[in-house]
Amino acid sequence: MIGKTEKRRYFVVVGLGTFGLTIASELLKRGCQVTAIDKDAGKVELASEFALDVITADGRDKKPLEEAGVSSADAAIVSIGEDLEASFLVTLHLKELGIPWIVTKASSASQGEILEKIGADRIIYPEEEMAKKLAEQLLNPSIINYLQLNDNVGIMESETPDPFINKTPKGLSLRSKYGLNLIAIKRKVQEKNAKEVVEDLIIIPSSDEKIIEGDTLLVIGDYKSLERFKKMQRTGNGQEEN
Repeated sequence: MIGKTEKRRYFVVVGLGTFGLTIASELLKRGCQVTAIDKDAGKVELASEFALDVITADGRDKKPLEEAGVSSADAAIVSIGEDLEASFLVTLHLKELGIPWIVTKASSASQGEILEKIGADRIIYPEEEMAKKLAEQLLNPSIINYLQLNDNVGIMESETPDPFINKTPKGLSLRSKYGLNLIAIKRKVQEKNAKEVVEDLIIIPSSDEKIIEGDTLLVIGDYKSLERFKKMQRTGNGQEEN
């Protein structure tokens, strides 16, 4: 079994709709081994354009999964949330085959509860998650991305508010005044002797790192602190809305 500090390198993706194909493609781009499986030969043919190990099989039957040797995978992604029977059976078969980490797509909370009971380690709701992110960005145009870690803590990627420009985290008293921790700064820089502008990532900036115009900030904090930060972004003057 893969250790907690080891990277997962071999993945199984069952269900090659848009979500499954995208996951398989991204994992392959990152140098991982991927076995892509679907009962639809047309979808398997699409996956074969970028994946070497593709199999046409109905995952509701355990035998083809066994024959494909997927039991040695570090993790599996089950991307067939619309077909409840198939989603349940594939998750159950992969668990029985000993795959240590199984991520299953679900289309409802009730489906997710059943999947957890039969062995899924993580349930994802792609449409719901995308809708929440889109709503966040529509309401707060300066917010580039938002990730909810649990019911009370999130990570926000945001444009730099005007009052933060040419200030340091220490000078801003980010933690004591705003309840936020700055975990990274994305900064566009022009390399020496080059015309290209590249993006530099400053991870865990020092308390004396000056924030400059054009920076993108990644901050982590609890729900109330992040809400205050969003309101400050909307007013554009570093003050909270009344």
